[in-house]
Amino acid sequence: MPFYTTVRARLKDADPKAAMEAHNGVVARLLGTTQANGGTGHRVFANAQDPREFLAMDTWESMEGMQTAFGDPDTQAEIGSLFEGPPEVTIWAPREGWTTF
Repeated sequence: MPFYTTVRARLKDADPKAAMEAHNGVVARLLGTTQANGGTGHRVFANAQDPREFLAMDTWESMEGMQTAFGDPDTQAEIGSLFEGPPEVTIWAPREGWTTF
């Protein structure tokens, strides 16, 4: 069963292009580790009324892989470098039997 994480935070950089470049650089550096630990997706969203409000949703094959990839202090520091403060990270699992579309 896949697991999902959401990461919510306020971007440190007010310039949208600079924030995007910083994000894309972090993702590029972490992609190999993420994929090796079962990371299969990364979607990024912005609040339509406040583009510095960041939300990402990641898809993982297993809880263990997600914990290995995100549990590394260097990885946490690299991700955290994008934001004004610590991000809010939440782990989600699908609800079996609930109607979805």
